Amino acid sequence: MAKIKIDGKELEVPDGTNVLEAVLSNGLHLEHFCYHSYLPVAGNCRTCMVEIEGPKGPLLTIGCNTKVAEGMVIHTDTPKAKTAQKSALEMLLLDHPLDCPVCDKAGECKLQNQYMEYGLYDFRRGVPHYFKGGKAEDIGEHIILDQERCVLCTRCIRFVDEIPKSSELGIVGRGYESKITIFPDARLDNPYSGNVTDICPVGALTLKEVRFKQRVWFLKKAESICPGCSRGCNITVEHNRGRIYRFMPRENAELNKTWICDEGRFSFDHFQENRVTGVRLGHSEKGLQEALHQLSEILSGMGREEVAGLASPWAALEDNFILKKLFEKKFDVKNLVAPIWAAKGGADNLLKLAEKYPNEQGLKLLGIPPDDQGFWDRMEKGAFKAVIVMNQDPFGQDEERAKKAYGRVKVLVVLSVHKTKTVEQAGMVFPVRAFTEKSGTFVNATGRLQRFRQAVEPENPDVMESSLWLCRLAGALQVEGFDFEDTPSIFNAMAKETEALKGLTFQSLPSTGKVLGMAPIAPEPFQGVKAQPNVRGKAKA
Repeated sequence: MAKIKIDGKELEVPDGTNVLEAVLSNGLHLEHFCYHSYLPVAGNCRTCMVEIEGPKGPLLTIGCNTKVAEGMVIHTDTPKAKTAQKSALEMLLLDHPLDCPVCDKAGECKLQNQYMEYGLYDFRRGVPHYFKGGKAEDIGEHIILDQERCVLCTRCIRFVDEIPKSSELGIVGRGYESKITIFPDARLDNPYSGNVTDICPVGALTLKEVRFKQRVWFLKKAESICPGCSRGCNITVEHNRGRIYRFMPRENAELNKTWICDEGRFSFDHFQENRVTGVRLGHSEKGLQEALHQLSEILSGMGREEVAGLASPWAALEDNFILKKLFEKKFDVKNLVAPIWAAKGGADNLLKLAEKYPNEQGLKLLGIPPDDQGFWDRMEKGAFKAVIVMNQDPFGQDEERAKKAYGRVKVLVVLSVHKTKTVEQAGMVFPVRAFTEKSGTFVNATGRLQRFRQAVEPENPDVMESSLWLCRLAGALQVEGFDFEDTPSIFNAMAKETEALKGLTFQSLPSTGKVLGMAPIAPEPFQGVKAQPNVRGKAKA
């Protein structure tokens, strides 16, 4: 730890921390555009100018590329430092097109925000603007480039060079004619291309899927977890008036840093399409209460051994816990399994995993076994009169075997978010909520327990969380111990019964998750990628 002084305040910060990180970690503000804590330092924009006291007096320097040293005295708010910061900001705006009313970045643009907060100078240019490059250029499957808005921070170039290592972008021209562009015969189509729009501090790089769809200041944000694979990257679900407009990466230094893959980023429409919207019994629509009453009468007339259940690695920890609890109290828990198929590829050494289930580790934590051949053999022989399938589509690609197995079942009950092959064959179908419409927890591939929160509310009140639907069924079956009202209460009850969760509550879980110490089923992220140098250290006053 190095003892330093910033604007008169004495602090201790880790050795090797740069001055900008030392300032930011202390809750102070220092302008910056080109700097990113998970990318190499470039020092292009010069807006993070500070004064550092030296043997020959105060010296102006950029904070991003200056390491702290024992006894260093730093000033960020002296007249000389402020003048240097404002001058750098003025230079960035010198030839910038003031098209904020039509720019998708308006509302989260660093250039716009910093001018309104710290600029507010009189415009001094006496000659016409020079607008460089093209506008709305299609440079990739998802990316649009507006060269005239670029401030040459090079964040995007450093990203494609350092993270996916695809190097599609570069700067051409010299002086005021410099502009960012894509290499000849190249396209910005790497699996992580969407991240360049997140780190672009202006509106030079934008997403086709989001452009002109919604103003960012209307979007509400909910902390969540990407369910695209077992990695469990941290995201925010951004929505307005019941519709999701984008998934954005949420910082977690120990997991996905500030990145997500394109596959996860653009999956938001999947959770709004092809949905099961109403309760169906046979070929007719029913109300939820009537259908639950009818189902409870059917199940009450069956023996414990005659009912089977399929838990789900797609479902939240709370959903699987309640399903297991119901089978322990009412049916035979030995007839509860979770179909898990082998990895199907699509992995890389960054974030993407071949294991596509967001909660496979959660099933292990609860002690719910994977399915085996014996289970399906018994089903095909007619051992079960009823099967409850939760958030699963077993044999979705093998219709013949599915028909053979399910054909021996008297009552096939399916809880599903989407319309699937299994839903088509079910006698009773109940719509349930997607992860964007509920709160809950997943356990990722490396044993990290993580919380996600509800973003939107379904229009149909009959669309319930799987866990609460099971509680309603338990009540109809007159099974005690299922009087839960929400996910937090279910998690808290589960934590009391599960050794690895002892002492935890839903609200006390850190936003970045908690490592449970389970054996991993996949490697840690960013294998073979060198650690980034700018991890923020916490300053001590």
